[in-house]
Amino acid sequence: MFSNVRAAAAACEVLREHALAKAMLVYAYCVMPDHVHLVLGPSERCDIVTFVGQFKNLAQRALWRLGVRGMVWQRSFFDHFLRADEQLETVVEYVLDNPIRAGLVASRNEYPFSGSLVFRVDA
Repeated sequence: MFSNVRAAAAACEVLREHALAKAMLVYAYCVMPDHVHLVLGPSERCDIVTFVGQFKNLAQRALWRLGVRGMVWQRSFFDHFLRADEQLETVVEYVLDNPIRAGLVASRNEYPFSGSLVFRVDA
């Protein structure tokens, strides 16, 4: 689905706008051709499960406006809460390096559909 450049860009824009509206910390995101990774922090305005559900709904609507037909998302999503022994930086790097591991690009800065809304991200 997100192998379409316009669809991937729309999903990124929806994420930015929705995160701003809900004051959600988006430590890292990566819109891959067939899935999305998010590393989220708490918000006083919206819990994470609600945020993800709303993001999926808003992104689906944006894609329909682009002419994409059918459902984009699976019903639920996989989540993982960081434990005390896990480092946020390591998880953020893992998400940002997904396009490299998938063979889509050679370095992070080549992939336009990933980043952070909290941290400055360098290659």
